[in-house]
Amino acid sequence: MSITAHDESYLSRYRTNIVYKLETIDLFLKTKTPPYKKAEVRDILGMTKDELDKILNENNIKSITPSSFAVIMKNGSGELCRAFKRQLECGVTESYSPEQVSYIYDIDIDVVLNAYASMGVCKLHKGLLETLFSNIYI
Repeated sequence: MSITAHDESYLSRYRTNIVYKLETIDLFLKTKTPPYKKAEVRDILGMTKDELDKILNENNIKSITPSSFAVIMKNGSGELCRAFKRQLECGVTESYSPEQVSYIYDIDIDVVLNAYASMGVCKLHKGLLETLFSNIYI
């Protein structure tokens, strides 16, 4: 695949939209005392008031705790929330098939298959996700 000036590796997007946000959430959950404020949860997950209220109502959540925070994430519409839900559906595992990576991160399967082929693997250890993503251009 040829790389032009406007192409960037998926790694950059992954680090910004997934890893950085997960680190922020981890710090939030470790340093804030529950129940968490709706405004803080909305901000950290990039949700609107309406989206959060809908999730809270649909899941009968009266106060936001660490466990209900996970329910909120699983039902959110943002990129991180969608990836979180898909990861749970696939199961937390030590290695990923191309189909799992494609599904979890919403990357075209042919692009993922090409990246796997360029690395010479058919299963990928979770520790090599960033290496894989550095071989995927969007």
